[in-house]
Amino acid sequence: MAEEIPILTRSSTVGPLDTAERRILAGLPGLRGIAGLTAPASSPAPAGQPSSTPDATVVLDGTTVRLGPVATAAVLELLGRLASGAAVTVSEQDRWLNTSQAARLAGVSNTYLRQLADRGEIPVTYRGTHRRIHPEDVLAWVRHRDSGEAGTAEYDSQDSPP
Repeated sequence: MAEEIPILTRSSTVGPLDTAERRILAGLPGLRGIAGLTAPASSPAPAGQPSSTPDATVVLDGTTVRLGPVATAAVLELLGRLASGAAVTVSEQDRWLNTSQAARLAGVSNTYLRQLADRGEIPVTYRGTHRRIHPEDVLAWVRHRDSGEAGTAEYDSQDSPP
């Protein structure tokens, strides 16, 4: 795909936290020095020794997971901002295809792909009047079609059977 794939975002905002929750977070050693909290996050490592990075372990419904460095940094940033009293917006960036790009990926014509989207066979998101389709949804449709489970479709003159 030579064309640039548009990036769309979804987001949600949380906070600000109440005073009791802010106090709890502000007391966590790994958050000091992040997003306006006062004490430094960690003292510098002695010469010749590697510096330590905070460890973040998450327990959710009894499952414990130690986060890697990128996830740890994101969680610490989020918690630090909440501890400082800020409301925080978390955004997700995702790549989406226009109908021409999705049609090329699926190996069908633009017209046929638009018909699939209009019938709900491929999920579509609208940005104004423009259809945007997630690449994984196109690939799922292709796998479904190639498995032989898809019904017989009628093709217009521009389409070649898949």
